[in-house]
Amino acid sequence: MIRDTAAAKRIKQLYKGECQLCGLQLVGPDGKPYSEGAHIRPLGKPHHGPDVEPNILCLCPNCHVRLDIGAITVAEDWSVIAHAGLSGVRLLPKLTVKDSHRVHQEYLRYHRRSWEQKATGEAP
Repeated sequence: MIRDTAAAKRIKQLYKGECQLCGLQLVGPDGKPYSEGAHIRPLGKPHHGPDVEPNILCLCPNCHVRLDIGAITVAEDWSVIAHAGLSGVRLLPKLTVKDSHRVHQEYLRYHRRSWEQKATGEAP
């Protein structure tokens, strides 16, 4: 699979490396922020998510993992929902979204439903 690394880079630059879920901005000794471009609807089989900006979030490494394992989802009203005990973790009440970043609810809905189905043992 070929990824559009430029799309993730643009999203990370837009947020200046600040995590959209917790607000953390990791900065290295070189003064540059470190963040990850996280796909809401995963790429590849069986999800077939697109590698486009509306499907990418700028996240810290911990929130990226939390999103990937379903410990965090995002509601229709952009509220951040913790589904697991996240002791000591400070999450923002709502996903941070800049005007020029059109995060699609369709991808958030897919992510949320996918993890709800896994939690209840339903078939996708």
